[in-house]
Amino acid sequence: MSKIDIGLRQGKLLCQMKHDERLDFLAEGLPIILESARGFWKASQQLSALPHEANVLENHAEEEAAKILILMDMVRCPQKLGASKIGNMVKWFYDHLARLIYANATSWKPMHVTQLREYVDNTRKAHFLDGAYGEYIVPNSELSNRESTL
Repeated sequence: MSKIDIGLRQGKLLCQMKHDERLDFLAEGLPIILESARGFWKASQQLSALPHEANVLENHAEEEAAKILILMDMVRCPQKLGASKIGNMVKWFYDHLARLIYANATSWKPMHVTQLREYVDNTRKAHFLDGAYGEYIVPNSELSNRESTL
């Protein structure tokens, strides 16, 4: 595939590829995403006079890096499970909340997989009930923070 075929919501192609073809495609795309993340990070470091804009670029760099983690999960996915799992992973690749969770998970310190799942489950809810009687509906703090920063 040429560089023109990578990006622009072409991730759905991963669902249609055979295992070896998918691995080749990912191997070609990973360095491109890494350079994108590095570029946003580098640009953020140049904006010391504009802290808000630097923060936006840093957050974008972290989301780009999280895409790499999602793609690495695709690579690690056992071949026999690929057909049933890759579609969801492609959705996560394009989902801001999923990328934020992946990025934040790098700093979590779970003791076992069950605990990691609990952390993810607590973080991925779209809305939370707050107040003494659950009378307030508040949005997911990760998404809310992301949107307010933008």
